[in-house]
Amino acid sequence: MRKSLIALAAAVATLGLVGQASTANAFLLRDRSPNVVAGQLIAGLSMTAAYYAAICNSNFSHCANFTSHRALKYYGLTTVGCMALSPILGGLFVSFNERRELRSSEVFMMTADCVLPILGGWIMKAAFDAHPEWDAGTGRSRR
Repeated sequence: MRKSLIALAAAVATLGLVGQASTANAFLLRDRSPNVVAGQLIAGLSMTAAYYAAICNSNFSHCANFTSHRALKYYGLTTVGCMALSPILGGLFVSFNERRELRSSEVFMMTADCVLPILGGWIMKAAFDAHPEWDAGTGRSRR
């Protein structure tokens, strides 16, 4: 327990030092609207909480192994839930705050991040950077 707390404190201190040196334009916010990121984080964190609530006992002292059938089943269900919920929440936030529709690239990055966190969005970002015509006609104003 003591080693875990020391490792956690070291990680927080390291992230604090790295965060101080970076610009105010965080890596997730460079390519996405803050409203999209908010919807994605809410959906991802809620599905993560649902996953751990499903595979662990009431006090989280014993959780199923990731390779067990139960854990894999709930991983699949929560991934699909995240893929469905994140574009809905992102679309609501963008529509309300920015008065526009989601772009296709934003939707694909959100769903890819549900399957493979952080790296999935980067892969989709690279695909849409290589083919900007895939995003044509989206992100319109909603009037």
